[in-house]
Amino acid sequence: MRAVSLSLALLLVLSAVVGAVPALSDADGASAPSIDGSTPSASSVSAPVPSAAQPTERLGPGGGTPAQVVDANASEAQINVLGIPSAESTRSTLETEYVELGSGLAFSSATTDAHLATATAVERIESAETTEARQRYLLQEVSGIEQQIVALRARQQQAVAAYGRDELPPRRFLYELALIDAEARELEQRRDRLESLARSTPGFSISSARFGNIGLELNTLSGPVRGYAGSVLRGEAASARFYVQTGADSVTLSVIRDGTYVRETYRGALRQGDSSGPFSLAEAVNATEQAYPTIAALRLRDDTLGNPDSDSTRVTIEHQRGRLVAFVDSGSQRVFEEYQYRPLDQVRTGSSTSAVKDALNLTAHRTYPGGPVRLQLNSTTTGDPVDAQITVGPAGGRSSVVGRTGEDGSLWTLAPSGTYQVTAIDGSSVVLLSVEPTATPSVYGPVNNSTGSDGTATTAGF
Repeated sequence: MRAVSLSLALLLVLSAVVGAVPALSDADGASAPSIDGSTPSASSVSAPVPSAAQPTERLGPGGGTPAQVVDANASEAQINVLGIPSAESTRSTLETEYVELGSGLAFSSATTDAHLATATAVERIESAETTEARQRYLLQEVSGIEQQIVALRARQQQAVAAYGRDELPPRRFLYELALIDAEARELEQRRDRLESLARSTPGFSISSARFGNIGLELNTLSGPVRGYAGSVLRGEAASARFYVQTGADSVTLSVIRDGTYVRETYRGALRQGDSSGPFSLAEAVNATEQAYPTIAALRLRDDTLGNPDSDSTRVTIEHQRGRLVAFVDSGSQRVFEEYQYRPLDQVRTGSSTSAVKDALNLTAHRTYPGGPVRLQLNSTTTGDPVDAQITVGPAGGRSSVVGRTGEDGSLWTLAPSGTYQVTAIDGSSVVLLSVEPTATPSVYGPVNNSTGSDGTATTAGF
């Protein structure tokens, strides 16, 4: 098992200054760079997709045609997120990541090695001299993927724990998660090849449910935010600001890319594994709807991926304000991992707070830690928007430049944890604003067996 600590060559270098936030395209219900780092088309997947599992699709809240009319209140209502309860949170940071020669080369080398391992495995099977040898090699390789999934899960747990103990810098932690993501995606490619080879081997088969379960497990080791971090490492995307939070075997990541807020959360505490009986796809959809009532009310279509013997089921819901990909555990019958995609033009901000100084009016339309907050700067003299540099940082601490407000005087960025200070600088004019983030509208509350928000519910959706 690979240790969490990495050599100095694997270090990320994070800038203290935030660069432009690159685009995040959307695919699979979830979107992230593909295995080779390219951006997939709308018909491709964002994370490993277990084709052997059985997908179903249902349109609209009751099936049939897509929903066109929803409760007007749902259009403005709060959208829940899978969050780490505040009592369980161990650490959170908000930093900018960009490519650096040493770390980029190390990352590319590691992902190339994984790709070569797949090619070697396929070549060994295809060149087997006898059918018996081919079958033996196939079984060995499938078992090997299952063992590597266990190793990747352990690596993630170790990295989360080390980061939470402040033993792993944010850049090292992001590197490790991005590498786990890349290796999981490569293993999914290998799984696909092995399934095809198994089908073409006379007198031999491996259960499609086994291949499907492998794919679902690889899904839970990937994510759109860590996948994008990998693109930054490879130099295929510009720098971006990443929010990182951990808890006991839990991690939340978020980023804003090309007008879309993207969030992923994994909570190991909500995984129980084997259920007492079969867990149907319909039950997985129902569990997701109960966890995300606003998303369910705004749903346009959904599809599920899994089988009755799976430890988890993937539920994707397209809705009027974005997209949700939820993984439901068959034992706990709760969502233990989510991806959320929220176009900023569909974000409903919460209560606002403002400060006025030097003829500048700075307003923060608040959100929860790691969520998208909109900053607005206007002239108090004319009311016109002001294009100025914005910095964000802890009160009394070191701030980082997060961008400019532009011609419309508006800038979206990620909210840090705890009270933070926003500063707008326009020539010799400076205005400072202290902002307290709102409570996280958590799917499950302060303890694992409860429901509701983690703290006081906010009045508007995000």
